[in-house]
Amino acid sequence: MRGLRTSLLRTSAGLALAASASAFLLVAPAAAQTATGVGTDDDSGDIVVTGIRKSIADSIATKRAASSIVDVISAEDVGRFPDSNIADSLARLPGITVDRQFGEGEQLSIAGVEPALNRLTIDGHSVASADWGGNPSDRSSRSFNYSLLSPTIISQAIVYKTPEARLQEGAIGATVDVVTRKPLDLKPNTMAFTGGGEYNDRAKRGSFRGSGLYSWHNAEGTIGILGSVSYDKEQLTRAGVASYWYRDGSALLERYPRNADGSIAYGANNGPVASGPTINGRLPDKATIDAFSQARYASFLAREYFEQERERIGFNGAIQFRPADNLTLTGTALIIRGNYDNVSNSMYTYGFEGSRMTAATFEPGTNGSPGIVTSATFSGITSGNGSTGQLDTLYRRTRIKNDSYAMLLNWDYDGVEITGNVGYTRASGGKDPEYLLDFRTQQGFTAGANGQNTIVDWQFPASDATKWLSNFTANGGEQITAPDGRTFFGRQIGGVPTQSGFTVDKEIFAELNFKYNVNWGPFTELLWGGRYVDHDNSNTSFSNAIYTNQNFTLADLDPTLRDVYNGLGTSGNGTPYAGLDRDQIIAALDRFGNFSVDRGLATGEYWLVNEKIVAGYVQGNFELGKVRGNVGGRYVVTQDQSDFYVQSGANSALTRVTTDDSRFLPAVNLIYQAGEDVVLRAAAAKVIARPRYSDLAGSLSLDDSTRSGSGGNPDLKPYAATNFGATAEWYFAPGSFLSAEVFYRDISNYVGNEVDDGPDGEGVPFTNTVTGRTLNYSITRPVNGGQASVTGFSISGNTNLIWGFGVQANYTFADADTPNATTGLPFLSRDTITIAPYFEKGPLQARVSYNSRSKYFNRFGRQRSQDYTDAFRQVDAQVSYNLNEFIQVTATAANLLDETYYQYSSTPDAPTSVYKNGRVFSLSTGFRF
Repeated sequence: MRGLRTSLLRTSAGLALAASASAFLLVAPAAAQTATGVGTDDDSGDIVVTGIRKSIADSIATKRAASSIVDVISAEDVGRFPDSNIADSLARLPGITVDRQFGEGEQLSIAGVEPALNRLTIDGHSVASADWGGNPSDRSSRSFNYSLLSPTIISQAIVYKTPEARLQEGAIGATVDVVTRKPLDLKPNTMAFTGGGEYNDRAKRGSFRGSGLYSWHNAEGTIGILGSVSYDKEQLTRAGVASYWYRDGSALLERYPRNADGSIAYGANNGPVASGPTINGRLPDKATIDAFSQARYASFLAREYFEQERERIGFNGAIQFRPADNLTLTGTALIIRGNYDNVSNSMYTYGFEGSRMTAATFEPGTNGSPGIVTSATFSGITSGNGSTGQLDTLYRRTRIKNDSYAMLLNWDYDGVEITGNVGYTRASGGKDPEYLLDFRTQQGFTAGANGQNTIVDWQFPASDATKWLSNFTANGGEQITAPDGRTFFGRQIGGVPTQSGFTVDKEIFAELNFKYNVNWGPFTELLWGGRYVDHDNSNTSFSNAIYTNQNFTLADLDPTLRDVYNGLGTSGNGTPYAGLDRDQIIAALDRFGNFSVDRGLATGEYWLVNEKIVAGYVQGNFELGKVRGNVGGRYVVTQDQSDFYVQSGANSALTRVTTDDSRFLPAVNLIYQAGEDVVLRAAAAKVIARPRYSDLAGSLSLDDSTRSGSGGNPDLKPYAATNFGATAEWYFAPGSFLSAEVFYRDISNYVGNEVDDGPDGEGVPFTNTVTGRTLNYSITRPVNGGQASVTGFSISGNTNLIWGFGVQANYTFADADTPNATTGLPFLSRDTITIAPYFEKGPLQARVSYNSRSKYFNRFGRQRSQDYTDAFRQVDAQVSYNLNEFIQVTATAANLLDETYYQYSSTPDAPTSVYKNGRVFSLSTGFRF
C-alpha cells in the first residue's frame, strides 16, 4: 500500500496536467482535428485523412467499439506504421513494457506479466517462433521476437487485455493480434515504397532499409492480390561490463596467518594481524575482517565486446477471392529470413585466487546491505602452469527462418456467419556452427566494482597480446582419449559445435467459428466453435572440441583492438584490449587446432515436445439498454509428449513421457454506456499459459547412490490465473479520450524451481531408464504451486490541442505479491510512464516519445544471482514532411539519451551487466500511390 500511495502522489501532477489539457480542448474545440496530414481523394471524392491523427483516431475507434478491454496501435497510412519496430510502438500503450538489452524492442511484458506468459497471433492464428541464439531471451518459451515482424504489412495491432471465450487461450497478461493488410480492403493498384539509410553512432556504421507494397483487385471486387517485401539491415556494436558471479570477501582471506584451529591469527585484543594483505590501506583487525567477509566481490569481472550485422528479408502475400457477396476466402503467406551472424570477445579476470590477494579496498554495508569490495589486487603466476584470467573469442553463424501460411474463411450462410482458418507455421534458428577459441593469461591484476563504476587493471596493458597465451601454453597438455578410441597429448583451445542451441518450432492449426443472430431475451448473438493444434518444439546441439599441442599467443594472430567503452564507468588498462574478428578466429582454429573431437548429440541440451490442443467454446453476446457484453466458456484439452534424455553416470537414455490436462475457462465482459461519450467496462476470466518447453522436457540427471537429481518436469501443468479488469473511458472530443484502468492477476499455479520431494516428503518415484530401476528421488526441477498476484492501474489518454499540437500520455502502476519469493515477478516494473507530444499541420508531422520504466527483476543468473535491470529511459523523435500528396521524407532518431542498460545482483552496487547500444539515426523517403 505504501508503494501505491507513493505512486499516486508522484502522478498527481501528471493527472492534473492531463485534466487541464482536456479542459482546454473543451474550450478550444476539435476544429484542430482538421489539421491533418496531406490527404488524397478516394473514388467517392471524400478526403482521405492520413498521418498521426488518423492513426490515433482509428485506434480510438477500435478501442471504443471493442467487446472487451483492449488497446490498439494503427498504421498511419498504407505501409507506414508509427515505428520501424512494432514492439516500440506497442510500448507506448498503457501497461506494456519492452526490454531493450540489444537496443531494439524484442519482447513485451504486459500488465506486469513476463513475456513468456503473453501471446502473439497474426490475423487470429498462431505464428511459430525461434531466435538467433546469442540473445538471453527465452528461446524455450512461447514468446515471439517482435523485431522480426515488418511494420509495413500491419494495419492494426490489437492488445486484448481481457479475453472473450472466442479468443485463443494461452496468455495471462494479454494477447496481441496483428491484423495485416488485405487487397480487397485497399484501392486497386495501391503502391507504397520506402527506402533510406540508418546510422548507429556507437557502431559508427550505416546500413539500408527499404520496403515495398503493391495491392490490386478487379473492378468487381471479387479477386485481389497483395504483396509486400521488406529489407532491413541494422548495425550493432556494443561494449559492456559483466560480472559472471559474486563471492563474499571471506573467500579472499587465505593468505592470513592461522591459529592451530584454522582461525585467522589476530594481534592482541583482536587487533591487526601480523602479516598478510592490507585492507583499506592497513593490516586489518577482527572488526575489519568480519565486515570484509560479508562484503561481495565481483568475481570473473569482464570487459565484453559484441558486433552484429542484423539482416532481415521479409515477404508477406495475400490473395483474396470473393465468388459471392457472402463468401470470402483469403490466403496469406509470411516468409522471414534473417542473418544474425555475430562476433563476441570477452576478457575477464579469474575469481578463485584468494591465496594470491595482496591488497583490497571495500565499503562496509549499511541498512542491511553486505557492502562491496571495490578493488582487490592479486599477484601473477611467475612460473609453472596456471591462469589468472581468460579471453573468449566467438563467432556465431546464425540464420533465422520463419514461414507461416494460412487460409482464412468468411462465409455468411443462411444467417450464420462462419469464419475460420487453417494453416501451417514453422520457425528455426540458432548457431550453426559456433566457432569458439580462448586464451589464458598468468599476469597479476586489480579488479573491483561499485555500481556502474568498475576497474580492471592488468600487470601489463590488455592491448599487449603477447601476455595472452594459448591454453596449452599456459596450462600444459594431458593425454586425451576421444570417443572413437584415438589418443592425443594436448589441451583444448575451443571448438566448432554445430546446431548449437538450434530451435525448430512448428505447428499445424485449424479453427472454425460460428455466429448466429438470436433473440433470446437480452442475448443477441450466439457464438461457438473449435480449434485444433499439433505443435512441435525441439532444441538440438552437437558438441565439438578442438585441441592443440602447439605453443602460441594472441600476438601470433594479428589481433584487433576492442575499444568503445566511453560512458561505461570503466577504469584501468583493461580497455582497450586485443581481440579477434571472425576470420581471425576461424584461421586460428585451422592453423593450431590439430586434433578435433566430434562428441555427437549433446544429450543434456536436447528436448522435443509434441503438443496437441483441442479447444471448444460457446459465447453469448448480449445487449440490454445501455448494457452490453458477452459471457461464455472455453474448454481446453492439452496433451504433451515430452522426449528428453535421462543422464545417469556416464550413460544416458532417451525417455518419453505423455501427460494430459483439461481446463474449463469461463469469461465475462460487461460494458455500460454511462453517457454519450463515457464507457465503463468490467471483466473477469479464468486463463492459462502453458509452461516453457525446456521445463517440460529438460534433460534429467539422476544419481541412484544419493537418490537425487535435477532437470525438467514433464508433469508440469499450465500456469493458471483468474484475471479481473475494469476501465472508465471518456471520449470527450473527436480523436481524444481519457481512460482509467484497474487490473488484477491472481496466479495460482506459478512455475518455479524447487527441490521436489513428493507429497509425502519421501521423494518422487521415477524409473531411471538408464539403470531400469524405479526409485524415489529428491529432484531439483520446475514445479507448480507458486502463488503470485499482480495489482495495478493505468491512466492514459490523447488530446488534440490547437495549432496542430497534441499529446498522448499514460502512466501504469503494477505491484506483485509473491509469498514464496523475495524477488517479485520477472520483468515487472512498478512504474511505467509514456509521454508523446506531436505536431501535425499541413505537410509537416513531428513527434517526440519519452518512455520510462522503473527497475525490475530480470532472472536468476549464474550461481543463483538475483539479477535486476535498473530503471531505463528511452527518448525517440521523428519528423516527416510531405513534399506532395505522393512523396514523404522522414527523419528519425532513437535512444537520443544513449541510455545505459544496467543490471545488478540484488543490490545496485553489485553490477552484473553494463551496456550501451548507441543512438540510431535514419533518413528515409516514402512513396505512396
